[in-house]
Formats: sequence, C-alpha cells, structure tokens
Amino acid sequence: MNYLRVPHEVKVGEIRRREWAWSPSMYRRVTIPNSNVKQVKDLLNPSNPYEKGVEPGSIHYLHRSTHFFIRTKALQDSTCLIYPKGDAIIPISPRVFEDPFFVDGDILMSKDSNVGECAMVDVNYCRNHMFCGGIVRLHPTINRYYFFSFLKHPIFKMQFEPIPRGATITHAKSLWLDYLIPFPNQSDPDRVVLYVSAIMNAIIEKEKAIRHKNKLIDQIITTEIVTKQNTRCQFRYSFPSINEISTLGRLDASMYSREFKTQEFLLRNYVNGSQSYQDMGFDVCRGQNLQLSCIGKSIYSDKPKSGFYRLAAPTDLSEFRTIQHFRYLGNSKELATLRQGDVIFGAEGFCKGRIVILADAVQQTITNIHGIIFHTRDGNIIKGIYLGCFLGYLRALGLVDAIGAGGSGGSLAIGYFHHVPIPKFSEQKQAEIAHLYHNDAPPPADKPTIDSFVQWHDRWNSELGIWELDREMKVLQRILSEVQEQIIEGKTVTVPI
Repeated sequence: MNYLRVPHEVKVGEIRRREWAWSPSMYRRVTIPNSNVKQVKDLLNPSNPYEKGVEPGSIHYLHRSTHFFIRTKALQDSTCLIYPKGDAIIPISPRVFEDPFFVDGDILMSKDSNVGECAMVDVNYCRNHMFCGGIVRLHPTINRYYFFSFLKHPIFKMQFEPIPRGATITHAKSLWLDYLIPFPNQSDPDRVVLYVSAIMNAIIEKEKAIRHKNKLIDQIITTEIVTKQNTRCQFRYSFPSINEISTLGRLDASMYSREFKTQEFLLRNYVNGSQSYQDMGFDVCRGQNLQLSCIGKSIYSDKPKSGFYRLAAPTDLSEFRTIQHFRYLGNSKELATLRQGDVIFGAEGFCKGRIVILADAVQQTITNIHGIIFHTRDGNIIKGIYLGCFLGYLRALGLVDAIGAGGSGGSLAIGYFHHVPIPKFSEQKQAEIAHLYHNDAPPPADKPTIDSFVQWHDRWNSELGIWELDREMKVLQRILSEVQEQIIEGKTVTVPI
C-alpha cells in the first residue's frame, strides 16, 4: 500500500528547516493511519545516536588481506544480513584499518548509493571488518529487532522518496532522523513488540542457518576433492600450445590461467575420476522464451493469481542456492514447466552460475531463456541436488566466470559445459550433501511461546535442509508483513503465542 501523500499546505518553519528548498517533491510525506508513531531520532541513543564509517580511499584496496572493508553494496533489500558476494566486501590494507568494534546485532544503514538499505552484523563480521563512509551504524534504545523490522519494511524506504533524485542523506541533511516508525496502538503494546521482535529474530536466524549449510556443502566438496587426489599425477603448469587452443576453440585468457588450470586439474585428478552431466544421466535445455514474438502477450504480477505461471528466473535466485522471490506470469499458451528435481542454472550476466534445485513437487513453475535446466532421466533427486550444489561450488571458485564468454557478466552456453569435469563422488557422499540441502524434518513437539520462539526455531533449523529453511523463512516473512500492516493501520494485533 502506498502511504506517500502530497500535503495541502506547508509551514514556513518546515521550509526554513529545509534551507528554503522550493522543490515540491521535498515536501511529500508518508501518512501513516496509526497515530502512535515515533521519529527515528527519538528511538536512538541521545548521547550517541549513530556513527559514520570512514573512507580510506581505493588506493588501499588489496587482492588479499587479513582485514576487510564493508561497502554500501553489502546492504541489500533481499537479505537482513551483510551481503558478502562480489565486491561488496573487499580486502583492505591493515595500515588504514580502523576497528569499529562490531558486536553481533549491530544495525548498519546506507546513506549513499542504495539509500535506506539496512543490514544486521552477525558474528562473522565482528572482527577485522570496518565500514565505509556511505554507511552509518545506528544505536537504538528500543528493542533492536522491532526497530530493524520496520527499517526493512517498505514504509520506511518510502519516506526516502521525497529526497531529490541523486541526493544522499548527507545532502538531505539527516532528514531521515525525522522519519516515522509505527508502534502498536492497543492495550498490550509491549507484547506485540515482543512478538514482532521474535519473528524478525527468527527470520535472521534462518538466514544464518541457510548460509551456514551452504558453507558446509562447499567445505564437504572441497575436502573430498583435495584429500582424495590421484597421487601418481602431479600438477605442472605450462602455457597453452597451439594444439590445445585449436582443440578448445577458445582464446579466452582465463581458461589458460594458472588458477583455472590448478582447479581443473584437481577436479580431473579426483581418485574416482570425473564425468560429464550426460554421463550422470541428465538432459539439458534452455528455459522458456518469454518474448512477445514467441509466446504472445503476457501479464506479470508480483502476487500469485489464479491460472498464472510461477516464474523463477535466474535474477530471482540468490547466491545461497535459494529462490529469493517468485514472480507470476499470465499467458494463454502452454509453456514449458519445471519438474521436481530439476536444477535451474543461471547462464547469463552477473547471475551466471546461481543455482537452485527444486526439491519439492512444483506446479505451473517456469524459468526463462536465461536459465539452463538440468533434468534427471531417472528422477534421482539426490543426484540432482549433488549436481546443482557442485555447479554452485564452481561459481564460488570462479570457474563459471572463467568458462563463460562475453561482456556485461558474460554468458555460458550449453556447449561450454563439456569444459566442466564433475567428480564421481560416492553415493554416500552425494547423500551427505543432499541431506544439507533437502531434509524436511518435523517441527519440535513442544509449542513455542514468545520467550522461547527463537530458540524453538533454532532447534528446528538444525534439522532442516536449505530448501526447507528457505520455505519456513518465507512463511515467517509473510506473517511479519501481515502483523506490520496491522500495526501501520492502527488495528489490533492478536498474538497467537
């Protein structure tokens, strides 16, 4: 719902505070139906409301270091945690490092670039990480999870819209301190605050569990490959010969680099050998072409609608082998749908190499032509999960970028997959990897209370696979959104626990 309104009149004092700016867009404001609202500045520590990061300069950026620099790119709408991929966090010279002394649960907000985006710091970034000058660290005096939940809500970001295009919080003078956070308007507001906080906290813990299990999968693959090498063969790097270039038919320098050759050797030198996706029993094809010239006119929606297809394009996939969100497409034609066990592999642009394995039965679900689909001929979902997780591992190693071709993120044609050797892991090792990705464990037998809600979910998290963690996280996100809308509207929230 859009709460952004243009006022009928503006007081002279407000114009003075904005340094006599006369742009009409500067005076649009969010109108919240609930009268029980507080400004951000009233919810921060009066003596130390926030602190700004520092900007040491790109001359101090390094390829490798023991210390790291968090940029505004690390604060993303799709996650509550620091986003670590790409160049969002970069190594920096220890000589210019200024320790912010992070603690688990610190709240960071971007004041430049992606203005208003927020993230919580978890324990992985509490040491040897500093943040840039485009970020502020907030010090709330109220429950930080309730505060953070509304910083992530669209109604908070909506309040940034009146800031002129291209402006930053600095240029807008810290007007964000006047932005509003709604509170429950009922007889038991503290209980509602605790309920919202518990849901937000549980969502963050599920994100942490998803990342942790992704890391475990990559560690298992690495350990299996590195510790089980054919000792009769030793790696020796040499520059490419004319015959090698002629055989590959590629002139890409990265495919002949020492880094690529080293990783390729480890894969091919695995003690049990390697194989192609065809040898594993997979068929491969492109996703549905959604162009007007191919399927005619389509209707798109962010919300599910009866008879619509559910679309999971590569841009909808996360770095952590999950689907960030679905979109929905209405079309009169019979489109090519996905099946349980299919692997979706992003083949184009900066999403190249992102994957997801459809571990549940799916209906009316499609991907677009920028996705490559691997389908098991025998329906063995464990084999499908292993292939998908391994392809995601190749992205983390940088091999997907090395094999791809072209600019603007490049592309990876189906024909290029013959460059990818897939180690012949034992069925037991494949099952170990699959268990981390797909394990639909029942919830704990006892019922959660507000006080035990997060711990109850933590016990469940330890048993669930990545696919199920993401599913349950989306359930909590829907519940949180519904409760927040009730608070914004000033309605009574019923706490079910």
